[in-house]
Amino acid sequence: MKDQLIEIVKEALDLDNASINDDFESYDTWDSLGKLSLIALIDEHFSIQISDKEFNEFKTVEDLYNSLSAKKS
Repeated sequence: MKDQLIEIVKEALDLDNASINDDFESYDTWDSLGKLSLIALIDEHFSIQISDKEFNEFKTVEDLYNSLSAKKS
Protein backbone atom coordinates (compact mmCIF):
# COMPACT_ATOMS: atom_id res chain seq x y z
CA MET A 1 0.00 0.00 0.00
CA LYS A 2 2.89 2.36 0.77
CA ASP A 3 4.34 2.14 -2.75
CA GLN A 4 0.90 2.62 -4.27
CA LEU A 5 0.34 5.71 -2.12
CA ILE A 6 3.64 7.20 -3.26
CA GLU A 7 2.61 6.63 -6.88
CA ILE A 8 -0.72 8.34 -6.19
CA VAL A 9 1.05 11.32 -4.61
CA LYS A 10 3.35 11.54 -7.62
CA GLU A 11 0.38 11.43 -10.00
CA ALA A 12 -1.76 13.94 -8.09
CA LEU A 13 1.05 16.45 -7.64
CA ASP A 14 2.74 15.85 -11.00
CA LEU A 15 6.03 14.80 -9.41
CA ASP A 16 8.91 12.80 -10.82
CA ASN A 17 10.03 11.68 -7.39
CA ALA A 18 8.47 11.46 -3.94
CA SER A 19 9.21 9.61 -0.75
CA ILE A 20 7.20 8.62 2.28
CA ASN A 21 9.03 11.12 4.52
CA ASP A 22 8.58 14.14 2.29
CA ASP A 23 6.75 17.10 3.73
CA PHE A 24 3.81 18.10 1.52
CA GLU A 25 4.91 21.75 1.77
CA SER A 26 8.20 20.83 0.05
CA TYR A 27 6.40 20.15 -3.24
CA ASP A 28 6.10 23.07 -5.65
CA THR A 29 2.73 21.74 -6.85
CA TRP A 30 1.25 21.52 -3.33
CA ASP A 31 -1.77 23.82 -3.43
CA SER A 32 -5.53 23.50 -3.02
CA LEU A 33 -5.93 21.84 -6.43
CA GLY A 34 -3.14 19.35 -5.71
CA LYS A 35 -4.69 18.51 -2.35
CA LEU A 36 -8.13 17.94 -3.91
CA SER A 37 -6.60 15.76 -6.62
CA LEU A 38 -4.82 13.68 -3.99
CA ILE A 39 -7.98 13.29 -1.89
CA ALA A 40 -9.93 12.19 -4.99
CA LEU A 41 -7.28 9.67 -6.05
CA ILE A 42 -7.12 8.19 -2.55
CA ASP A 43 -10.88 7.73 -2.59
CA GLU A 44 -10.71 6.19 -6.06
CA HIS A 45 -7.83 3.78 -5.38
CA PHE A 46 -8.41 2.85 -1.74
CA SER A 47 -12.13 3.62 -1.29
CA ILE A 48 -11.25 5.71 1.76
CA GLN A 49 -12.72 9.16 2.20
CA ILE A 50 -10.73 11.85 3.95
CA SER A 51 -12.23 15.18 4.88
CA ASP A 52 -10.44 18.38 3.99
CA LYS A 53 -10.17 19.21 7.70
CA GLU A 54 -8.60 15.84 8.49
CA PHE A 55 -6.26 16.10 5.52
CA ASN A 56 -4.96 19.45 6.78
CA GLU A 57 -3.53 17.64 9.82
CA PHE A 58 -1.12 15.62 7.66
CA LYS A 59 2.34 17.13 7.28
CA THR A 60 4.08 14.27 5.48
CA VAL A 61 3.22 11.43 3.15
CA GLU A 62 3.99 9.11 6.08
CA ASP A 63 1.31 10.84 8.19
CA LEU A 64 -1.17 10.19 5.40
CA TYR A 65 -0.02 6.58 5.04
CA ASN A 66 -0.40 5.91 8.77
CA SER A 67 -3.94 7.29 8.73
CA LEU A 68 -4.90 5.26 5.66
CA SER A 69 -3.42 2.11 7.18
CA ALA A 70 -5.47 2.57 10.33
CA LYS A 71 -8.66 3.14 8.32
CA LYS A 72 -8.01 0.18 6.02
CA SER A 73 -7.69 -2.35 8.83
